Amino acid sequence: MELSKRLQAAANLLSQGVSVADIGCDHGFLSIELVKSGKAPYCIAMDINRGPLERAREHIAREGLSTYIETRLSDGAKGLRFHENEEGSKRLETEAALLAGMGGRLMIRIIEDSLEKFLAMKEFVLQPQSDVQSVRRFIRQIGLRITAEDMVLEEGKFYPMMKVEKQENQRQQPLIKHDQKLFDCYGELLLKTRHPVLKEFLLREEGLYQEVLGQLQKQNSLRSCRRREEIERILFDIRQGLERYYDEV
Repeated sequence: MELSKRLQAAANLLSQGVSVADIGCDHGFLSIELVKSGKAPYCIAMDINRGPLERAREHIAREGLSTYIETRLSDGAKGLRFHENEEGSKRLETEAALLAGMGGRLMIRIIEDSLEKFLAMKEFVLQPQSDVQSVRRFIRQIGLRITAEDMVLEEGKFYPMMKVEKQENQRQQPLIKHDQKLFDCYGELLLKTRHPVLKEFLLREEGLYQEVLGQLQKQNSLRSCRRREEIERILFDIRQGLERYYDEV
């Protein structure tokens, strides 16, 4: 069994040796790879749907990993548990989580519904398939920070992903509003490291929206004028992103 390029990249962002909640595990392939590779000593493969979870359970058993990977029916992270030690303090049963294969709005909802649990984790990795800007902004608003980012192109689709941790002992540099918008849109670390896939993404987006703008310029309706203004704003942001990308050393 070989993970897809996007899932392998997400797995690579996790720290070595952390126990992981694989939230929205589908057929369990990611949890299996994390344990087989030695990346994680233990995983909880969680899904809201019984069908995929049963397939995951079968795949895990076939690999002989049932001792190291537990399957659990759960709506998001609600099925994760806190354990109380003798001193009365609580400890979450996994140190990390990974969420992939779902839209950004759903990810935000999952985190909001179990915020205490995510704040108790050492780290978590997110790979939103939509609304990436909203996810980055949400992470910032709840006081966490993105400490690593990656982006892959697989079968014609771009997949950005991020590792999230607490801001302990982290001095935040003040950002002007425009910079923060660019970072939310395209990823501060992707821009600062001049990630090659981000460049490919920005250039493709620029070409696609420029083509749409060209078609709209041939129309004179009120609706097309409003749409043209919207596309021009999007193109402005894309070009600002490219400018910032080339400016980074």
